[in-house]
Amino acid sequence: MKGWWGQLLLALCLLAHGAAAANREPFPIRGYYTTFMRSPTFGLPEWKQMIDCMSDDGANFLILWTAGAFRSRQFPITWKYNADHKNVERDFVRELIDYAHTKGIRVVLGFTPFAYDGANQYPLEHPELKATQKNGQSAHLWGMHSWGYNLCPSQEASQKFMRDYVREMFFEFYPNADGLLIESSDYAICYCAQCRGKFFDREFEFVRQISDDVWRVKSNATIFVYPHYFSAKAVPEFGVTGAKQKFDPRWSLSFTPHSAHIDDELAKQAKSALYWNDGLTIGTPTKIRDGARTARERGLSGYITSSEPFSCIDGPPGSNKPRQKPFHFPWLRDGEMPLNELLIRVNRIAYREYTRDPGLNDKDFRDVLGKEIFATTTGQKVNDLLFLQDCWFTGADWFTSAPLLRPAELKRRAQAENWPGEKLQPFLGRVERLRDFAARYQNADGPAEREMARIAGLIVQKWDGH
Repeated sequence: MKGWWGQLLLALCLLAHGAAAANREPFPIRGYYTTFMRSPTFGLPEWKQMIDCMSDDGANFLILWTAGAFRSRQFPITWKYNADHKNVERDFVRELIDYAHTKGIRVVLGFTPFAYDGANQYPLEHPELKATQKNGQSAHLWGMHSWGYNLCPSQEASQKFMRDYVREMFFEFYPNADGLLIESSDYAICYCAQCRGKFFDREFEFVRQISDDVWRVKSNATIFVYPHYFSAKAVPEFGVTGAKQKFDPRWSLSFTPHSAHIDDELAKQAKSALYWNDGLTIGTPTKIRDGARTARERGLSGYITSSEPFSCIDGPPGSNKPRQKPFHFPWLRDGEMPLNELLIRVNRIAYREYTRDPGLNDKDFRDVLGKEIFATTTGQKVNDLLFLQDCWFTGADWFTSAPLLRPAELKRRAQAENWPGEKLQPFLGRVERLRDFAARYQNADGPAEREMARIAGLIVQKWDGH
């Protein structure tokens, strides 16, 4: 009995050790999701610098969301709104892909069928192709930089447009790309009589056709699709269920926390499967850590995060809104490469470390961060940096900076809603902590400490003005 019990304990220990080791293995697929079309101010030199940063972060994969940002000859309306985009002015993406390949980074081109950038411009010339809202009315004008209308996939002309547009992008402009991301819409679908209850079947007709087109020419191309076409589960936000089409094991799958939840059984059938979140762009190291651990716990091939330095305008034509500053950094010049800014470096280091080792504990991460930024693991500096980073990004969204960076708006809300004093106290407490280390670090020897003081001082000045 004693020998049997000892053997059992040994076996259990070996299993636990194997599981721990597996949890610490790097993901096979590591990289970034970039909305290339919403970064019009960056030319080839800046994008090459970004590729260098991604390589430094251990990336081997890049989603380059390209629709709306190349000078389509067949459909000029798709880039007219984006005419000042550096790639529209002087096409360089083929060269950029070649450069990424020299760094060991595979590149897939992103687009959304029948919606979002580029595609949603086509109904401006062909209003008869507009999708139908749930209330029976035609799709309304909407967008993020590319303002237009989503299309009805049940119309043959919509199908032809999408197929011709993507074929032009992949085969004529960027045949050196490694595949496609077919990113199903997360904001609108069509509810017309032909689409109602069948929307994802209609969208799948295009997905199947364009996949076959690509694989016919490039059999090893990676094509990422969403799970909505292969499962009768409810699709988030839309109040409909997905389709039940046959899954081709050559497809890869993309899962997101907001619009395409992880399907374990489906993921097992795929060539590869990724989990995505917005941790790097409007998140924190904690969000990046949790994303990596979710991907590892669910047995996925990789975890990617968004690197979306918007430099576009958020508004329809004629809105006269100012150009966005990447990551809400007001000090950046137009076209200045932003990935080496201190607060983004924090998230980049987090992404690199947690994709190398999703099981990395918080102390070890903080030690790595301290050594890389300050050449020391001194706790207080790391605490202050992570606090500053949290102040800058928590509560931010794609086109709006974090609440702490908008005291005028908080003041208006507090007055309009008659906030009690204690509701503002957490904001005021943060400002005083920022004031403290802005003064403490402003004459420090280290450049990172002085940069922390400068950024903290910017926030404090905003509050002092109100």
